[in-house]
Amino acid sequence: MTPTLIEAPRESPFTGLGFITVTPKRLDLAFRFTLLDGGMSASECLYWLNEIHRYYRRKVIVVWDGLSAHQAAAAIMDEEHPGWFEFFPFPTYSPELNPVEPCWHHAKNIEMANYTAKNKDELARKIFQATENINNNKQLLHSFFKYARLKL
Repeated sequence: MTPTLIEAPRESPFTGLGFITVTPKRLDLAFRFTLLDGGMSASECLYWLNEIHRYYRRKVIVVWDGLSAHQAAAAIMDEEHPGWFEFFPFPTYSPELNPVEPCWHHAKNIEMANYTAKNKDELARKIFQATENINNNKQLLHSFFKYARLKL
């Protein structure tokens, strides 16, 4: 008999936001993750940039893709809070340069292989568990930077 996969309907669309933080002196890496209701907007980016600034309390270098929400948030931050961040975009269509991409790949295809959530809360728990597993393997995070050919 052919196996059947039953998928629960989506409650509402949501987006994953993931980023890697690197401490400047010890080069400690951490994969950070959250789920957002709906799509990524400039206001969502601004919220997280403010949270990052509040946490680190110093200038932060942000390297991210060219999503229009990222560009809008960077422009607002540069105007309203100059000196809080320095923004660098990845080249267009270059996921191989972004160390977050292998984090997503590992989370989806290794940690959560063949997993189907019944609802958003169950999915969030599983994603956060996958994130913790990635963070507990520092060699893995360093390998994602090597894959992207980025030096720490």
